[in-house]
Amino acid sequence: MERHSLEWLNMRSRGLAVLIVVALLMPLIPISNAQNPIFGVQLTCEDLPELDVSPSGYEPIDILCTIENTAAVGATKVEITNEWTGGSKAEMQGATGEYSIDAGGSEEFTVTFSGTTKQASSNSYDFEIFATVTEWNSIPMGEPMPQENDSYVDTLEIASYGAVELDILGGSTETVEAGSEFVIDVQFTNNGNDADNIRVDIVNLNNLKNQGFSFIGSEFVAEQLAAGATSALREIKILAPSDADGDINVDLQFRASSTNDPSAEFSETNIPVTVESSESSGTLTGGISEVGQDDIILYGAIAGGVILLLLLLGVVRRSVKKKKVKQIDLATPIELDSDDDQEVDEFDDLFDDLDDVVIESDEFDDLLDDF
Repeated sequence: MERHSLEWLNMRSRGLAVLIVVALLMPLIPISNAQNPIFGVQLTCEDLPELDVSPSGYEPIDILCTIENTAAVGATKVEITNEWTGGSKAEMQGATGEYSIDAGGSEEFTVTFSGTTKQASSNSYDFEIFATVTEWNSIPMGEPMPQENDSYVDTLEIASYGAVELDILGGSTETVEAGSEFVIDVQFTNNGNDADNIRVDIVNLNNLKNQGFSFIGSEFVAEQLAAGATSALREIKILAPSDADGDINVDLQFRASSTNDPSAEFSETNIPVTVESSESSGTLTGGISEVGQDDIILYGAIAGGVILLLLLLGVVRRSVKKKKVKQIDLATPIELDSDDDQEVDEFDDLFDDLDDVVIESDEFDDLLDDF
């Protein structure tokens, strides 16, 4: 026990002696770049890229930092600390810890940066990482020895990203006459995190021109919008082809895109358009084609009902006439002589009437005279 105590005291004495010698020699040794040539540390880190906070591409950022023991002799213990201004929207991890490094050796550690998505690109966060020598050659550092030997200073920047939303106002389809002008109203919103020049184009523009469509004014619309802003109502004026042989059915393919972020997703909408030729619109078949199947069934049912009604009225009318004639015949009274005391043959009167008829000539003679 006493032997171990003596050895420990001897080590402390030798360390103290070395420390005194170093302290005495330090003013005589030239120092380059404020780096202690007797004991010290050097801290370096990779370049820090911007943090992508878009909903589709967000990933935390990792950078590698290196600690090097610049002492010619003696191991050192280095403590890593930091100062961070990220607040609640960003975070830095890994910039803490303690490392033991041999003379001329190095150690690496990883620092990770993360943040909330959709935050403004104008946000930025300053930070500083410190590498402090706390012990050299088993000797704790303190006054008059320096502790903070090196540091790394940088700023975490938020990358801009684009996100657009396109809206076509009015109906979902368009039906126009050949040679007529029609207007498509569009509106778009900047859902990115930075000011952006949003542009709306017609994807199948060349195909439409080949079919005879032309444009009055600009063939696209664009507007500079702040983050979260919506554009004014914009118009694209189109002239339908006038020399079409028949109806033309096409899709207008609209696409909104971000100018400052080529990787941003497009917002696309299709509008079906039917161009009616002047010939088909003036014919009877053209008018009938506009009537739906349900309307045709309804009109047919009404016509059938009218015909049936007329037939019923005709039958009733004829029936009424026959009934009147029959009523008239039945209403003519027949006078019969009646005698309570004498029987009368009911057929006698019929033959009595023949006595009053005088036939002067044969009525068939005239027929023979003609021959």
